Amino acid sequence: MKGIRLVQAAPFRLALGFALALAGSTAAIFAYVYVETARLEIEAKRTYLELEVREALVMTDAELIDRVHTRLARDLRHNSVEALFDPHGILVAGNLASLPPKLPVDGLAHRLMTVPLVDSEPSRKEVILVADRRPDGKILAIGHDLDDVSALQHVVGIGLIRGMGPALLLALIFGAFFAARSVARIKALDRTIGRVMAGDLHERLPVSGAGDDLDSLTARINEMLDEIVNLVEEIRSVGDNIAHDLRTPLSVMQARLERALNERDPEALRGIVAKSLTDLGRTHATITSLLRIAEIESSRRFQCVGETDLGEIARDVYELYEPLAADKRIHFSVDSDSPALVRADRDMMIEALANLVDNAIKYTPAGGQVRIEIAHEADGPLLRVTDSGFGIPSTERSKVTQRYYRSDKSPNARGSGLGLSLVAAIAKLHGFRLRIADVRHGASVELACYQIA
Repeated sequence: MKGIRLVQAAPFRLALGFALALAGSTAAIFAYVYVETARLEIEAKRTYLELEVREALVMTDAELIDRVHTRLARDLRHNSVEALFDPHGILVAGNLASLPPKLPVDGLAHRLMTVPLVDSEPSRKEVILVADRRPDGKILAIGHDLDDVSALQHVVGIGLIRGMGPALLLALIFGAFFAARSVARIKALDRTIGRVMAGDLHERLPVSGAGDDLDSLTARINEMLDEIVNLVEEIRSVGDNIAHDLRTPLSVMQARLERALNERDPEALRGIVAKSLTDLGRTHATITSLLRIAEIESSRRFQCVGETDLGEIARDVYELYEPLAADKRIHFSVDSDSPALVRADRDMMIEALANLVDNAIKYTPAGGQVRIEIAHEADGPLLRVTDSGFGIPSTERSKVTQRYYRSDKSPNARGSGLGLSLVAAIAKLHGFRLRIADVRHGASVELACYQIA
């Protein structure tokens, strides 16, 4: 990530967008205040002036003229308009030279841009004026200019302009600060990823502890790296185990075949070839099992999913292994009366159960018992294979699904040590769980055929 610039950082762009949004919302608020303040002020003046006119209409001429002179004398800022006209429109008192032609004499407030004032009065830009007729025919006009409203709007506008700049600048400063922090974190992640790509798989991305989205992503990547390391170690271990397991039978076969070259007795030669073929068959079975596990783990065969009855699978496996159990004088039984439907690959489920039964018969001495059982839990059905054999110690239960692992209790048992690894791969592919239950004698291996959170 060389050449990352601060302004290109996502936090900075986010802060910039936030600043622009803040500026826009602030401008909208100030515009609303600007317009609403003027409207409310003008409405207040309208109401006040209309009330003033109604009160003045009931005064006597002397009182009204005195009122006009008094109010104009007190009007030091020249904001008011006060005038009394006779029935013919001639000015009696006040500072309005004549009635504006567009002004209705109706007792309501009207907004005028210009009004004719007496020579001694300064001009007004905009005025609210109310005119009404007295019972004797005289016309009273009272008004007020809007200079104070314009001044208020000017103050609000200046406040908007002066407030927007610092707010925008502050948002950009905070954006630059957080962007710099984020860029530093991303560069640290980039350096660590570089070391991982260089081959140091034990490196882990640093977690800041802030608990944000970047920390969550980093934690998930670290989990992925842990899984990759486990897979690499497993592959390395598998390679070592394959080399170790194949070296012995291949060496024995080589020695036998070399001896066969000097053997003149046909029967002895036939025996050597038979033993070599047996060892070769075991080696082939081991390689086939490893390829099968790899095939399942890569999910290339997970295509025939459908409604599968575990009871039917249990009965099929029972029929397949019953002769083998009889040869070992093992009491073999199955309890599969109730249907147990799951969504699974039927062939794979048969393969998994067959491996469990094969292991149970293999590690159960003559006269023992092996039982296939379909159980029902709250979350779904369960396949259980129980035997009265050597059992699996609690310290070894996490290891028995590893490839080539054999318990110390059964050193002479024949097999590649891949049966439970294959069952675990099938369970993982389906989202099921393989678990070993506690029993008093022997072993009980369960395949929970339902999704487990």
